Amino acid sequence: MQKFDIHPPHPSSRIGEVKATKYYYNRNAQAYFDSTLRVDMSALYNRFLKYVEPGGRILDAGSGSGRDTLAFLQHGYKVDAFDASPALCKLSTQLTGVEAQVLRFQEFDCAPRYDGIWACASLLHVPEGELENAISRLIGALKPGGALYVSFKHGAEERISRDGRFFLDLNKESLQQLFRHFPSMSLEEVWLSSGEGTHQGRDEWLNAIALKAHKKGDQ
Repeated sequence: MQKFDIHPPHPSSRIGEVKATKYYYNRNAQAYFDSTLRVDMSALYNRFLKYVEPGGRILDAGSGSGRDTLAFLQHGYKVDAFDASPALCKLSTQLTGVEAQVLRFQEFDCAPRYDGIWACASLLHVPEGELENAISRLIGALKPGGALYVSFKHGAEERISRDGRFFLDLNKESLQQLFRHFPSMSLEEVWLSSGEGTHQGRDEWLNAIALKAHKKGDQ
């Protein structure tokens, strides 16, 4: 059996915190896979897919268990996927048949080819100082008119959870401020939803859908 990150890093710095998060997902990949695979995401899918061209290409950015990759495939979309955890990429690939690339947001680089990018509960592990760059990379991969979905735990801080994972929590104001750096993007929807959460005050999710502007002359 393949093993990953046998020795956990000490989260004494931002680099250590991010490595500790990756270690968590590698060590707990099967449990995370089992606990997330059957979560009903249909309401979020419907809200996102109304902005995505039917049969278009979607990037599952931070694909985790592969649950969402599989759902988009079943809806008739072409899907690519990546995740920072090798263990989760292996499970996702086995589930979906789509080879999930082992990749961090900070390493992603792609020309515009996606009609939609789905970053569900994944950018929240990117440190605040690297978030603008990470989102810029995703936007660069969107076609004009393409849709970007993001979600974060609702809050206003960087923190380490009890299980050792690093989280960046955002609220509506900080999200809007972030997207002011991207003039090609318009925030179409921002809303709160309930969901899993083991920390008091952290069971609300901040969701957003942003659209990339068409080039002049496009219909």
